[in-house]
Amino acid sequence: MDPGPVYAADRKLLDSRLAILRVQADADREAQRLVAKLGNPPGQSFDLIDDYLMWIAFHAIQPVFGTAASEVAAGAGGDVNDPGLQRQYLLEIRYVAGQLLAGNSSTLRVQRRAEVHAASLIARIQGVCSNVEKAWGEPSPSEGTERNAVGLAWISHPVTVQSGALVVQELLSRRKVYEDLRSAANELGERVWTDQSFRKSVYDHVLELMRFRPIFPLMARDVPRDTEFATGGRRNAVCPAGGKVALFSIGALFDRRAVRRPGRFCPQRDWGDQEGLRWLMFGYGTRQCPAKDHAVDILTSALIGLLTMPELRLSSDDGKAIAYDGPLMSRMRVRCAAQEK
Repeated sequence: MDPGPVYAADRKLLDSRLAILRVQADADREAQRLVAKLGNPPGQSFDLIDDYLMWIAFHAIQPVFGTAASEVAAGAGGDVNDPGLQRQYLLEIRYVAGQLLAGNSSTLRVQRRAEVHAASLIARIQGVCSNVEKAWGEPSPSEGTERNAVGLAWISHPVTVQSGALVVQELLSRRKVYEDLRSAANELGERVWTDQSFRKSVYDHVLELMRFRPIFPLMARDVPRDTEFATGGRRNAVCPAGGKVALFSIGALFDRRAVRRPGRFCPQRDWGDQEGLRWLMFGYGTRQCPAKDHAVDILTSALIGLLTMPELRLSSDDGKAIAYDGPLMSRMRVRCAAQEK
């Protein structure tokens, strides 16, 4: 959507809904609940996506719908206490987001599945739109409410979950970094959830892990009007209207002209006047994710929870530990050590 009155109204509504969230408190609470559940009995394996990240993001983001949150998750006439309906909703929005992750490279199967689930999501929101309008204090009927409710549902949760899986995958490949964080968490004990210095350290680690494994390493964008991009060379890159442009975002995150020693893993890096580049995995300019801070807060809570558990390793007892469904990481099985050595 190009900037204009509709964009401005949508952004105002979106910002007002995001402002009510208490993502750290809600994400912490759910992470603690799941750590207690998944760590008992010791040594069992679990799916990091379906058993852990999916529910932390859900409980942290779903309050954006206010008093209509339960109705959105259960659907019109559904039992708001039925976890099966909640899971169905989360899978619904996951498959719609799969099209976003794949972009123009998605297979016909992924496209068709996204279309089917997008239709289901739109029907779901339409069925409870009056509840959402009332919760948001919006006039009824409101086209903006339906449009923004659909957008908030399908973009925020699945992308946060996928980013979390990539963060953990990268962290587990860096055993020294992982062990140092676990050691710091163990020393804090119960204070691990309240120590602001440790939380800031984990927060910085999340951003650095996302830099090395961004969810959108390559972004394809439509060009709605004639424009050109600065290349740093003698000529700019001309992009005619109606075309497409591919942005190699991971290349920018490792550009030696902007980042000193970019190949070095350094969560406490001083970005200086390039601080904005640190967030490039969330987009740029008017297209930057408005909930980027919330997303990193959620992933910080999720990672703190994992750091309080016995040592984690990928588990391939029943096949491959990591499975993909098109562009989506659909499974990431991990196992806790049975006991600390």
